[in-house]
Amino acid sequence: MRRNRPRFPETPARLPPNLSFVLGISPSAMTLGLGNMRALLKELGHPEEKLRPVVVAGTNGKGSVTAYLSALLAANGRRVGSYSSPHVYSVNERICVDNQPVAVEEMEDAAARIVPLYEKIGYSYFEALTAISFLIFAQSDIDLCVLETGLGGRFDATNVVEPVLSVITGISLDHRRILGDSEEEILREKMGITRTGTPLLVGELSPDLEAIVAGKAEREHIPLRRFDELGKVEVKNMTAYGMRAHLRTHGHDYGTVPLPLVGAHQASNALLAVAAAEHLIKDVSRLERAAAITHLPGRFEAREVAGNTVVLDVAHNDAALTAAAETLAAVSPPTKNAMILGMLPRKELLRFPEEFHRYVRRLYLVDPAPGDSLTAPALLERIGLANVKNKPVDVFVESNFESESHWERFLDGLFASPSEAVLITGSFRTVEVFGRRLENLEVS
Repeated sequence: MRRNRPRFPETPARLPPNLSFVLGISPSAMTLGLGNMRALLKELGHPEEKLRPVVVAGTNGKGSVTAYLSALLAANGRRVGSYSSPHVYSVNERICVDNQPVAVEEMEDAAARIVPLYEKIGYSYFEALTAISFLIFAQSDIDLCVLETGLGGRFDATNVVEPVLSVITGISLDHRRILGDSEEEILREKMGITRTGTPLLVGELSPDLEAIVAGKAEREHIPLRRFDELGKVEVKNMTAYGMRAHLRTHGHDYGTVPLPLVGAHQASNALLAVAAAEHLIKDVSRLERAAAITHLPGRFEAREVAGNTVVLDVAHNDAALTAAAETLAAVSPPTKNAMILGMLPRKELLRFPEEFHRYVRRLYLVDPAPGDSLTAPALLERIGLANVKNKPVDVFVESNFESESHWERFLDGLFASPSEAVLITGSFRTVEVFGRRLENLEVS
């Protein structure tokens, strides 16, 4: 049972000039508020007003729900656009129409309308790409579009639209320097995507967080469907390459169906996506087709490399790392598992350092993109020596990835044992760098 794993087209080595300008804006340069985004869209003739958008927010799972919901709508005959971020291998991944990435040339045409406005408006990297997606969707004659928020919700660039449906997935600690120091504060930021009278579907939340959602929904007259009101999903079998689950909503029993992404948490995301699809269209079917056309790189993306199962997962916060490691242990014995971990400097580790030894036998701490990631010694310090000592795990601190000979030695040693499953995780950048390297070694 192997999932369809298409290759997204590579971003050209030389981007056309306007798109190159947009991608040259620092992603870390942000302004709070929606003023710039609204000013930009006004100059562009308000393309967002031509759309019927669904907005998906959450700490983890929002990319998965966006991808599967888009595929469900497309499999059931709707013309659909989807917008997600960030990308792993190619900027094309962010903007899809009918589940296919748009051409760089199409993005360039939209960017050509935006670049002349930079001196006047001073928009951000994410605001520009969001506006590009709106321009492309507005001229693509789509029925619906599914928009994944980039960060938070209240001040996210996607929050200028008037959604026909709002979805909030799981909530955990991430981006605390921007969104707040508690899950409650983070949830309130993400609840900014809601609108009076617009239905809201929510994923699995703690009782305290559910109470916050319910309180706002009651005060602001937001039709609310909690996760436990959506239905049930039960995983029947799971391998690194695919999963089947019995899924039923309160409207329909779909039986045992293939799901597009692997992991118990992905089963919950699938239920949320199916329930959202049921709200948007009368009859939802063809779940098998939808699973086959769901494209989302770096979410428990399994490959066979040199006789080994290698999984690439962009998990980059504590809760997501734990979920990815738990999924690995569910499909492969922990004593035969290895993990390669590379993280960005601003990311935090909370409970994961105390638990990783339950899932793997070997842990490699890496800095595969020097300058972008934590150095391997700094990552070891963040894991904590107390969490490494006297644990049944071998820990390797790997540096010098700028050397080609080091890459060759590292990969040769990694794949010396054909029975081992390897999880590569910690950031989008780590997945991108290793994913490109593995292309030359992959046998299926």
